[in-house]
Amino acid sequence: MKFENGFVVQAPVADVWSTLMDVERVTPCMPGAEVLERIDEAADEPRVKGVFLRVGALGSAFGRITELRTALLRVRTAKKPVHCYFDATDNSGYALAAEVCEKISMSPSGMLALTGLRAQSFYVRDLLDRVGVTADLLQVGKFKGAADSLTRSDMAPEVRETIGALLDDLQGDLGRGVQAGRSLDASTLTRAIDEGPHTAASALALHLIDAIAFDDEARAKAKTAAHAKNVVSVLDTEEDHGVGISDVFELFGDGRDKTQRGKRLVLAYVDGTIGDGEAEGASGIQSGPFIKAMRRYADDAGVRAVVLRIDSPGGSALASDKMWHAVRRVAKRKPVVVSIGDMAASGGYYIACAGTQIFASPSSIVGSIGVVGGKVVADKLAEQLGVHTTSLTRGRNANWMSPVARFSDTERKALQRALEETYGLFVSRVRDGRHLDEARLAQVAEGRIMSGKRATELGLVDRAGGLTAALAYARDKTGATTDDPVEVWPKERSFLRRLTSAMSETNETRASLSRFLPESVSHSDAIVPAALARSALATLLLQGDAKPLAVLPFAFEVE
Repeated sequence: MKFENGFVVQAPVADVWSTLMDVERVTPCMPGAEVLERIDEAADEPRVKGVFLRVGALGSAFGRITELRTALLRVRTAKKPVHCYFDATDNSGYALAAEVCEKISMSPSGMLALTGLRAQSFYVRDLLDRVGVTADLLQVGKFKGAADSLTRSDMAPEVRETIGALLDDLQGDLGRGVQAGRSLDASTLTRAIDEGPHTAASALALHLIDAIAFDDEARAKAKTAAHAKNVVSVLDTEEDHGVGISDVFELFGDGRDKTQRGKRLVLAYVDGTIGDGEAEGASGIQSGPFIKAMRRYADDAGVRAVVLRIDSPGGSALASDKMWHAVRRVAKRKPVVVSIGDMAASGGYYIACAGTQIFASPSSIVGSIGVVGGKVVADKLAEQLGVHTTSLTRGRNANWMSPVARFSDTERKALQRALEETYGLFVSRVRDGRHLDEARLAQVAEGRIMSGKRATELGLVDRAGGLTAALAYARDKTGATTDDPVEVWPKERSFLRRLTSAMSETNETRASLSRFLPESVSHSDAIVPAALARSALATLLLQGDAKPLAVLPFAFEVE
């Protein structure tokens, strides 16, 4: 098997290479040829026993989906299992998974946005008239609408006809693929689309998925189904898109890192807003790097205990639940001592309750066990500016995330159901982690915030104390001494990397804001002060096209 980064691996014993290929998070931004090459290798290489596909949102990549479908069906034809997993996906991503995957698993806090297709067009002729600008454009062909957004105030009948026909074709292909792959009748599929978006619970009830599981659990089942001894991760979403040296060494063992760096404690920081990303940012914390680190520490026999220092107002509900699971996995093998700094609210406390012992200062801010979700709607602003929109939809709730349309009754009902299920999951994590009965749980839930002192009295916190006390407790529980080293995560990044990351995030923030705010406002450096950056509004507003279903933030400042 030839890998992209220039070397060929040959195993001396064939069965050592019995491998499950893990294709990580297929998204439209990934190079199509490389994805297809990897999948073709999986179909042809006898030592590859199956494929585990992690699917992201695929948007309008309809042509590439067809290519991926053909390649993956070749794997199925070769009698190798294909299992799929997703945290959150859309119409296209689900259509691919439904048609090619024998088993589909979904994160407990994930979202399936199977809502039908939508085409939305913006028309700014009236805005240009108000500012004294005229778009003097000509076009040939009565169905050509490229200039219409600047020269008209609504959608031309001919354009409506041609876009409507396109949506009918694409929606038909999507429906046929889902029906065939999931053995659904037409009425069940229509119901599934019209009741979307779906939480894991509703997706399972409608047989849109086969299991609710975290990614490591789903991958373990895929490995068993493929009778594979090892797992090789390829096509990661980070800077390199090929198999790395560590993956090659994984092939010759049981998939675990055998290196040890001696007995030590780990001090891991969860600082700032929680996001569901795979790369580190200039501020806040992203779920991907944190989860990878926790899994490494869970498996490392040299790590005696993990001290988790949390200072976070929350963020993405999906990310918080995934990080909770990663911490819980460590806590089943070794002590996880949580130290709350200024705040562990909402998502911050969600993660904290997975620990085996929680410390907080009497004046720390704790709690906010609740959920907020939705969107920022700029309908009146668009109207005032003279911007008009036309939406063509195929699905009752297909317009649910339009930035210029308020929720319809059915969309609001679907979102309310999703938020209530997310809240119920949050509460269950707290109940089980803190061993609270229903009466005590009622005293701490429903979004309440409280001091560390009050949280200790009510059972959300075990002991009063700061980071020093938490480290001392971890040493005492594990028999470590002050001479034993403490590994700190994440490691300090270089000034250059901080600078370039910060510049990138600033540009992304401005670009996202510019969709909702006038240019003179959205390009002001003062638009995202620290308080706003930690608020629920900012979390919903700054997500761009990939808005979260729910967020667990809490903004609170005392000066």
